[in-house]
Amino acid sequence: MKFCINKIILWLKNGEKRELLFQKNKVNVITGNSDTGKSTILEIIDYCFFGSESGIPDEHIGENVDWYGLNLSINEKCYTIARGKKKGTRYSNSYYFSGVGVIPDLPNESIGEDELKETIEREFGINDKVVFPYNGKIIKQNTKISFRYFWMFNTQSGDVITHSQTYFDKQHKERYREALPRIFDLATGITTIENLSLAEKIMRLEKEIVKLEKKEKDELAEEEKKDDKLYELIKKAKEFKLIPIQTNSFNEDVANLSLIVKNNKLDLVEFPENDLLEELLKERQEIILKIRKLKSFSGRYRKYKNKLSKDAESLKPIEYLKKYIDNIENSEYKKFLNILENDYYQIKETIKTKMPFEIDIENKLNNLEEQLKNKEEEINKYPKIDFKPISEKERYIAFGEIKAEINKFSEGTLISSGTREKIKEKTKELERAKKSFIPLEESRANTIEALNEYINTYIQSAKDVFGTYSDYKASFDYKDKKLNLRKSKSSECAGHTSSSVDLFRHICLFLGLHEMIMNKDIEYVAPFLILDQPTRPYFNSSKKLNYQESKSNTKDKDDWTKVRRIFLLLDEFIKNVVENDKEMQLIVLEHVSTDAWEDCNYVHLVEEFDGIKNALIPPNIAEIK
Repeated sequence: MKFCINKIILWLKNGEKRELLFQKNKVNVITGNSDTGKSTILEIIDYCFFGSESGIPDEHIGENVDWYGLNLSINEKCYTIARGKKKGTRYSNSYYFSGVGVIPDLPNESIGEDELKETIEREFGINDKVVFPYNGKIIKQNTKISFRYFWMFNTQSGDVITHSQTYFDKQHKERYREALPRIFDLATGITTIENLSLAEKIMRLEKEIVKLEKKEKDELAEEEKKDDKLYELIKKAKEFKLIPIQTNSFNEDVANLSLIVKNNKLDLVEFPENDLLEELLKERQEIILKIRKLKSFSGRYRKYKNKLSKDAESLKPIEYLKKYIDNIENSEYKKFLNILENDYYQIKETIKTKMPFEIDIENKLNNLEEQLKNKEEEINKYPKIDFKPISEKERYIAFGEIKAEINKFSEGTLISSGTREKIKEKTKELERAKKSFIPLEESRANTIEALNEYINTYIQSAKDVFGTYSDYKASFDYKDKKLNLRKSKSSECAGHTSSSVDLFRHICLFLGLHEMIMNKDIEYVAPFLILDQPTRPYFNSSKKLNYQESKSNTKDKDDWTKVRRIFLLLDEFIKNVVENDKEMQLIVLEHVSTDAWEDCNYVHLVEEFDGIKNALIPPNIAEIK
């Protein structure tokens, strides 16, 4: 993504236009005394980009401005956006927009806020698919992510730039606290919208497959019930001599039953002389006899082992006696004890060891039990044959009852051959999605490792101002979204650090973040960063500080070394950007003299606000306190 603020424009009540000019690939500095409007620059930018809680002060600024505007270059297009002044406590909904960057003499309302937002978000690559991946107290899952949440990567206000624990702006607002962990993976390239869509697709497919498998299970259970009922009906049809008793399979029985129901024709079926039931009963008896023999043998062998156990108990004292065998002089007695000891351990081993034939008996019993179960099922399905005559009336009544039950099957839920096919289709689709999906854990670990390397580049450049921590390494805390310093070859991180080190931690983190984001070509985060007075830890003065005037003081001289290091670090960052054919814009709001960046090559002085001759609102228009 490409983004650059060309101008900030204020349309003043006296009819004049106040313009501040910025450059891309530069550290744009506005310096000067306090109460001259420097920090308001950040608020004006936020206000023009639909801010709803602007910190633009009414005094001096709000009371003298009718419209606030930005002239921008976004993705090779030039835009001008302007927003009307506040009306009392209400923020203006009046917006001016030019898609070709026209700066009017006086803006007029030309576009609605929603339409303008949509235009800007489109440039940031945000569409209806860019949604929050999970719920929060305020944020709802699958709601569109506003580009304003990504703006947290573009500002370091005075509230956070030296904070020891908070590294991102607007964390005092719950919706921004909830948004940060939800957008961080997108902003840093840990994941993509396509990958998030795949994750959602995987979850949806897994749920659908579970649902289909439950449906199939229910259908199979219903099918089993149907089969059980069919067995009963087939048995009844055979008992009333409606269908042949001896067939080759269950499917043949079903076919015979379906045929008589379809044709309504009841031919008398005579029973065969050799009853199959007798064969089944005979086979069952043979299985039962085999089971009894094996159980009998198993029982006798168990009794044998129980007897051995008792023998072992009687020999157990030998374990005690053998402790004293070396003290016994009688060799015959020793020999006798050794024999007893040998017998004792042989018996114990016999009891413990399971013989191969025992395993074989167990397997045979299991097989015979299964055979007996199957044979019982066959016998139970076999019709009860009664050789006494059956009247036609009885046969027709039985036929009517069977036909009624068969018709119920036709109306009921039978297994759908499509369910299994749907499961197969969904499973293949799931496998394809998983193959394309990049696991977040792996991507997150790799990205954080890369981010630490980017940050370390700037920590090493500024190691002289890190003092005790000059040899420490970057260790970004993904959970709390803050930068820790870790001692080399140690898992422990530094505890409390000075406000100066905290400042450089903030700067190094955001420079590293932006360099990584630019190299990944992530479109959601603009290549733009504004720093509000990074020299806060060093000078506690409301006036613009001059290096030449303060360098004689030892403490001020040391502080100036760190201040100059800030600008050298920012200058190095822009140099890296330019050498890599990227674009970036930094805006620094300060109150130091130009000596602070005299050794820098990429610093552009926008303006100096002394409050006497110059300020955001010209002194001849509003008195600056």
